[in-house]
Amino acid sequence: MTTKKANTFVFILTGLFIIYRIIVPANPNDKVADAVWNISLNVFAAILLYIILQALIHINDFWFYFQTQFIYRNKEIRISLAYLYRIKVNNKYLLVKSNHRNYYQPVGGAYKTLPGSEKIFDNCNVRPDRLIETSNGIAKGDLRVYVKGVSVTDFMDWFNSKEDREISPWREFCEELVSKEVLPSRPFRYIDYKYKKTIKTPIIRLDSGDLGFFMYDIFDLVANDEQKVILEELFKKGDTDYHVWADEYIINRLGHDERNRQYQYDIAIHTKWALNLKYSKT
Repeated sequence: MTTKKANTFVFILTGLFIIYRIIVPANPNDKVADAVWNISLNVFAAILLYIILQALIHINDFWFYFQTQFIYRNKEIRISLAYLYRIKVNNKYLLVKSNHRNYYQPVGGAYKTLPGSEKIFDNCNVRPDRLIETSNGIAKGDLRVYVKGVSVTDFMDWFNSKEDREISPWREFCEELVSKEVLPSRPFRYIDYKYKKTIKTPIIRLDSGDLGFFMYDIFDLVANDEQKVILEELFKKGDTDYHVWADEYIINRLGHDERNRQYQYDIAIHTKWALNLKYSKT
């Protein structure tokens, strides 16, 4: 039994006993009953204080905390923890085609686990999502997982600690642009990037019927002089089947260009979130 389950069990048990004793008081001269009453009150108060402290710790996302700890505590939630780059040239953003869906999105992808993460996976009964397939096969180690609601806060605390997981967004930049020879390797063997914001969705109902929660760290590429020239040249070459350049207007309409009455291409909705640095339902 986990600590949370034990606390919940004891909290309910002592709470029921206290209610019982309020309804059916013990004999005033019964010292044993009096001792049990005092112990029950102290235990109940201690666990209640713990719950209040946890609620205060998560006060900025209290509704999320309440949903995971109470409403969906026994439901699995699909969690995806990723990062995205905003790469801007001449007021347009570089988007690449997804490896597993027919839409365009910013460069980036899910963070990966490192050795040592097995402990939190075991403690929180984390179930990896094995349905995501890339050109290299089933994605392994990606932080796209299923977690019971009651364990979500512990899992997110582990993620935020940055222990035993990838913390640099370099890998996906390399895989999606350098390894695919969209950009030359030598000038882009080192890159600078600036953290902008973390976008979090509420717990939402997915098309599959599952519950889902998505989080994206957004970075702006900070190109040096040499890299700027190369990006300008890539921009002048125009769109390809793999990558496109999209302005704010087309991104906010997810690929539909009302100016030309055309639907150019599908753009993933999280592209819009990255652009505007905020979550939106549509």
